[in-house]
Amino acid sequence: MAIQNHQVHLIESRPVKFMLGTGVFFASAALFGFIALNITVKHGEEVAVPEVVNKSVTEALDVLSERGLELRKVGARNNAVIPENFIMSQDPSPGTIVKEGRPISVTISLGSLTTVVPNLAGKSLREARVELNRVNLRAGRFSKIHNKSEKDVVVSHTPPPGREVSRGTSVDMLLSLGPPSREYKLPDLVGLQRDKVKVVLEAMGLKLGDMAVRKDLEHPRDTVLEQKPAPASLVAEGSTVSLVISALQTKEEQPDRKSTVFLYSVPYGFWSKPVRIEVLDAEGSRTIYEEVTEAGSNIELPFAYNDQCTVRVYLDGKLDMERTFR
Repeated sequence: MAIQNHQVHLIESRPVKFMLGTGVFFASAALFGFIALNITVKHGEEVAVPEVVNKSVTEALDVLSERGLELRKVGARNNAVIPENFIMSQDPSPGTIVKEGRPISVTISLGSLTTVVPNLAGKSLREARVELNRVNLRAGRFSKIHNKSEKDVVVSHTPPPGREVSRGTSVDMLLSLGPPSREYKLPDLVGLQRDKVKVVLEAMGLKLGDMAVRKDLEHPRDTVLEQKPAPASLVAEGSTVSLVISALQTKEEQPDRKSTVFLYSVPYGFWSKPVRIEVLDAEGSRTIYEEVTEAGSNIELPFAYNDQCTVRVYLDGKLDMERTFR
């Protein structure tokens, strides 16, 4: 009787154990599948694609990165409406549900083929260059004039402001040289004393330049014998005037002085010509005549010289005659 009960127990316990094992296996598999599915779903979470058209590339990158998406450039072309470096189109379209990490394909605008010339007047040359570069234009040729504006400030330009032109067009500019300096007609300083000449020049805003000394018997010490530029020349404020002034010779140095008269006839022609006559002797070189003289005129010049001298006549800047006096 005891043996029969034991056999019955064995028969009843084996199926139970088998069923229990099978149940545990399927439960474990289901749990593992649930965990794996949960991990997979979380790794590829779905998001809605945002609108990036008409946004700058920088702004589009920020918007997409907030959704865990990427930006992929697939093209670029000119557009007369959408500014340069802004998004023209996107794929997928806004609102599409995609997985995180999905790249969004975009086409970027290269901007218009034309641009508008900005107003450069009143800007410095450096500022004008920066402004032209900003709108894809180039600096062209430069002209300069005196103007009340500061130096190197744009006075005007071509093409004018507001004109629509092709990108890369050159813009020519008129620049200021600054306010014009005053000009004076230089007076005849020959025969004046050096101290007085200095006062005259300072009153005109001019400067006393180089001064050469020449020994001279005919004029008091420090008398102006020559000046450069010549009398009646137009000189700008701040210019320098060079002088040759006299210095008395001692009795031992005084040479035998001779006097003569030099005659010269200006060649005939239709126009007046500049004539310069120089005397060269032991005392050096000096100009005794320098004027624009009517064609056909006769010039008569009395002068003194030391021992012997050479007289040279320059007509229109070229040597026309040379004569020696003994």
